[in-house]
Amino acid sequence: MKRSIAVLGGILSVALLAGCWDREYLKDLNLAYSAGFDLTKDKKIKETVELIIPPEAEQSGTKNEIHSAVGETTRGASNELRVRVRGNMRVIKNGVQVIGKDLAVNGLKPPMDVNFRDPDNPSSNVRLVIADGEASEIISRKEVGELKIGEFLVQKINSLEKMSLFYPPETMDTVFKALKDPGQDFALPYIGLEGEEIIAKGVALFHDQYFSGSLNAEDSIMLVLLKGRSGDNARFTKKIEDGPLRGNISFNVGKKKVNRKFKVMVGKNGEIHVLLSIKLKGLIEEYTGSLPLNETTILRINQELTDMLTRQARDVVRSLQKANCDIFGVGRELIAYHNRLWKQKDWAKDYPDVQFHTNVQVSIINTGIIQ
Repeated sequence: MKRSIAVLGGILSVALLAGCWDREYLKDLNLAYSAGFDLTKDKKIKETVELIIPPEAEQSGTKNEIHSAVGETTRGASNELRVRVRGNMRVIKNGVQVIGKDLAVNGLKPPMDVNFRDPDNPSSNVRLVIADGEASEIISRKEVGELKIGEFLVQKINSLEKMSLFYPPETMDTVFKALKDPGQDFALPYIGLEGEEIIAKGVALFHDQYFSGSLNAEDSIMLVLLKGRSGDNARFTKKIEDGPLRGNISFNVGKKKVNRKFKVMVGKNGEIHVLLSIKLKGLIEEYTGSLPLNETTILRINQELTDMLTRQARDVVRSLQKANCDIFGVGRELIAYHNRLWKQKDWAKDYPDVQFHTNVQVSIINTGIIQ
């Protein structure tokens, strides 16, 4: 009898306690789909957000509003922003954060740290993008065609990844972890305004937390390949100047896996050498030369493209060293396999002196519908 009473009491307790005591209705929320952060002239933080406003009627579509606020810190700007908007603002649907160039030059840790550590803020799927100018100018576009600005930016980044301008994808999670690694730097998508259009300018390079340089779109593809990666496509257009071969050629090396060799070696006097080579297999998509694309012509084209892409790869490596961006993780190799030498190095000063031996080999394996 006592056992039956205890069981009944337990059932009643569960029934009384069940239910959600802390809930928010979607109609009462303003969801932030994209956000931008800038450094003002007086060194304050300006935050700009795109809020998605729920429809007032069932048949109505959502609308977006753009709001900005300035604070002494990132959290201060966010608090000021919440005072200005109607209703509660939540970032659970935030898909992209745009960082203005001036703020990126000043360092990513202050704006990232508070957002990364806040359990209410998503981080694993939030894409980071650097704006050539102010992030607020990008977010304030509000719409591009039929897409709201946040949707457009996410779709644009995804499409550029497939074109190998950036790869693999970087998120708040991956960038924050990279900031804690002294042996490896990173790069982020770099966008800007050209007239009324938002264009891809390439990638923004970072040394530690600081924006330190950039690569244009075609060099960004080369960087991805030098990392041994590629998206669905990796296209180049080159002009061949060699006599009978003279003409423009467009080719795609993203359809086949990149064969990469990367080795860090230390000389007797402590000098650091890096062997970096990649082998690419390409498909010709367009060729304006007059020679037929037979076996002999293809061999000559292979050599021309090998020479051109090797020069380009070496220029990219020089740009990385000039920007002090150790994106290949040479420092990480030293930490793992030459730790005593690593402890003797001032990597910020010594990385530009690393001797890279970079080579690219191109083999055309298909002429598509041209031949």
